Amino acid sequence: MTAINALRTSTSGLNAQATKLAGISNNIANSSTVGYKRVDTQFESLVLEGSSNGSYAMAGTAAKNRVEISKVGQVQSTGVDTDIAVNGNGFLVVNEEAGSGGKYLATRAGSFRPDALGNLVNSAGYYLQGVKLGADGEPLGTLGDNNVDSLSTVNVNNISVASAPTTEMRVWMNLPKDETGFSNPPPAANAFVSSIDYYDATGGTQTLTYRYTPVLPEQDGASDTSTWTLEIFDSASGDLASTDIYDTTKRIAAVGLQFWSNGDNAGTLAAVWDQTAQAAGTAQVAAGFTVPVGSSPLLTGVPNPATYGATAATPATDYGTPDNLAAANVLGTYDSEKGVLTVRVGVQGGFAGTDLPITIGTFSSFEGMTQLTGSYLPTKIEKNGSAFGLLERVSVADNGEVIATFSNGKSRPIYALKLAVFPNANGLNPVRGDAFEMSLDAGAVRLLDPGTGASGTTSGGALESSNVDIGTELTNLIETQRAYSSNASVVRTADQMMEEAANLKR
Repeated sequence: MTAINALRTSTSGLNAQATKLAGISNNIANSSTVGYKRVDTQFESLVLEGSSNGSYAMAGTAAKNRVEISKVGQVQSTGVDTDIAVNGNGFLVVNEEAGSGGKYLATRAGSFRPDALGNLVNSAGYYLQGVKLGADGEPLGTLGDNNVDSLSTVNVNNISVASAPTTEMRVWMNLPKDETGFSNPPPAANAFVSSIDYYDATGGTQTLTYRYTPVLPEQDGASDTSTWTLEIFDSASGDLASTDIYDTTKRIAAVGLQFWSNGDNAGTLAAVWDQTAQAAGTAQVAAGFTVPVGSSPLLTGVPNPATYGATAATPATDYGTPDNLAAANVLGTYDSEKGVLTVRVGVQGGFAGTDLPITIGTFSSFEGMTQLTGSYLPTKIEKNGSAFGLLERVSVADNGEVIATFSNGKSRPIYALKLAVFPNANGLNPVRGDAFEMSLDAGAVRLLDPGTGASGTTSGGALESSNVDIGTELTNLIETQRAYSSNASVVRTADQMMEEAANLKR
């Protein structure tokens, strides 16, 4: 190799080490940058020409910086609800603009905050994208799941208040078995009453009053009937001006209930007289149960507790005779397979009301309403729905759902994030703000739900730190300085050799 070639080779070494130094300095400068991906410098030798005998003319080296996009950083908790970290290979999808006119990008920099309009935007000015969800939690829109155009900017100002009507209720009661035997005097008219609130379509609080009345035997010494009437009164139905919670215009349910009195199923529901039974002329009964013959309300119709039972006008010795029965409107439809009694709430004026399914339990099951020896006791009361509430916080769940929590204690998902996955993530084009352009080298993007495949999960209140290791960078800095100094020494040596050659002709 001639001195001039040595000079050129060492000069390429100086340039290559300077390129590596630039990458190291960038890594150190961004060691605390959220979502930053380390720059790695790769060297390759340059050859002017080669021959089959292994000889070649050397031309030095060249350096190329490459971003380690697929190398993840450590996830650290921040306590900020709108911070998002990805545990896996997926990327958050962002847009350069709040609308859909900007370019879609991928990023792991998840430090998002609401702007003046409520759009979640990160420190680089990119807007978080997700699938908007309706009040039922289902996606709005019809675009395909793998289409970035199906995404929209996550906005938390559009959901400032919320309420949800009660659409289902579960009420299990234990009715005291001793109360269905002969009693003189009979129990008080409203001895077994429970009031349960529910929410109407506007978030208003309404009340259902459950009144259970035992059906007593007709004479002293008769066996227990194990039979009850259930009435439900709705504060939002009938005469709203009336202060009487037992106003018959407010009654939305009047059914007869009979329980097993012996055997393995003793104490469980055995027969129900509802609207369907009234039309058919026979009660719905459990398998293997036989309705006793006599004046059982399940044979003659549901008695009206206003004139039958505790308020009977006849002497106690004749208590409960058929003469005291007064036909009541049989209300409510019972589904024996689901154990659900369906009633209509909010019935008033020209409004027919809305259906409310109330789970009371299936036949021959202790998972529901029972008649056991003991006290009158609600064993389970559950309902959905919520009153009016103001938005208090927004957080992100592991499955990528953006959850809105309201002052009424209720929460619901308002957006579902998608994670972008690429066949070759290292082929993405880095742009400012620790984001990446989707490119052909990266392959076709796939949008996956967090927790699906290799996408990973999301962590709210956390951020992915830089994947730079300061110790490694400082070591590389020393190596680069030494290599640069060595190449500089070769340049000086080659220069001296060329100077000596020039002095030969003097």
